[in-house]
Amino acid sequence: MVQLQDVARRRVTTPYSDKYYQPIIRQGFQGFDRLILPKDFYAGNQEIDIEDESSHLQQKELEEIVKSFDADVKVSIGYGSGVFPQIGYENDVEQTQIDFINIVDNVDKFHKANLFQHPQHYSVRIPLLIRIIQGKNGIYFNPFIRIREKLIKYGIILTRASLVDLSEWSSLYFAGRMQKPVNFIKDDEPMVKFLNQYNLKNAMTLLILLIESAEFSERELYEQITRISYLGDFRMYIGGENPNKVRNIVEKQFPRFKKLYDPILHYFIQRNCLVIVSNNNNDKTFRKNLTINNKIKLISTLPLQFRSKLYRMYQEKSIKEIVNDKNLSRNLTTIVSRTIQISSIMQTVRGIFSAGIFKSIKYAIAKQLKFWKGKRYST
Repeated sequence: MVQLQDVARRRVTTPYSDKYYQPIIRQGFQGFDRLILPKDFYAGNQEIDIEDESSHLQQKELEEIVKSFDADVKVSIGYGSGVFPQIGYENDVEQTQIDFINIVDNVDKFHKANLFQHPQHYSVRIPLLIRIIQGKNGIYFNPFIRIREKLIKYGIILTRASLVDLSEWSSLYFAGRMQKPVNFIKDDEPMVKFLNQYNLKNAMTLLILLIESAEFSERELYEQITRISYLGDFRMYIGGENPNKVRNIVEKQFPRFKKLYDPILHYFIQRNCLVIVSNNNNDKTFRKNLTINNKIKLISTLPLQFRSKLYRMYQEKSIKEIVNDKNLSRNLTTIVSRTIQISSIMQTVRGIFSAGIFKSIKYAIAKQLKFWKGKRYST
């Protein structure tokens, strides 16, 4: 009986607290070695619910795809419309590409083993060139791959690079993806979920600082958080993404967003930064309660690299002067946009080389089709 109670207790999501993350709040990733994973840490909010036989079957299929790689994969994350259906694509199951990001401890070893097993996945088959294209912190994508009769795209990222972005928002490419529901298909590195709790908290921190509405619904809250990760992404402006992408993601995945951000919402409500106006379980309504001290605390716990960029914009001004600045919201948006713009351009260039010209054109056409389908759906 005691063992069953212990198991049940461990299955409760660990409440969010900044105290766990003080080393990286103060020192950024330099403080990573000083992080202590809480005993029995459990991020149940980041796990998906297997609701029915169909969900169970899909999960098994995804797991089999990941297991098919001979190369070592530490964490495998499924995301996008191939994993979580979006409005407008319900009839495109066969044509939908399933997206994965595989986190590995050594990208050179992964590519060497994967080249031996799947040489046809690569347009470039010279290890040195693959290393150059990958870069130190980049994601190397192989799109339009057939594995177990499924069309997939999989990206490879170094474990350290994924943890740096989650803790410092160095590119917001990986961290931005993780601010939305994802499917942890393989999960052998607990630090990813641990640092993603900090990433989720920072996404909501930024949203609270940016949102101007006197009152806003929970659905609006998640739409704004989702929109943050597309600020500055040039693909949104050249027809490379569905213009209704944000609305589609939240509309279809609203229950998953509620689960994902539940411990984060509790954190802000308990600290009186958010006040519940209407306690409708289906879609709560909130208002902000941002005193000067609250604003200072919010700014002071944002990722160090991101925070440093903000401080540089204000030169010698105190943090009290910063939080009182009427242009604070605009400056925060500028930093996010610039960060994402740089990373999205670099990732697109990286993708052209890793996928090859033919697959890159094919991928661009697929994105254009989604763009026009989204335009048609919205009219």
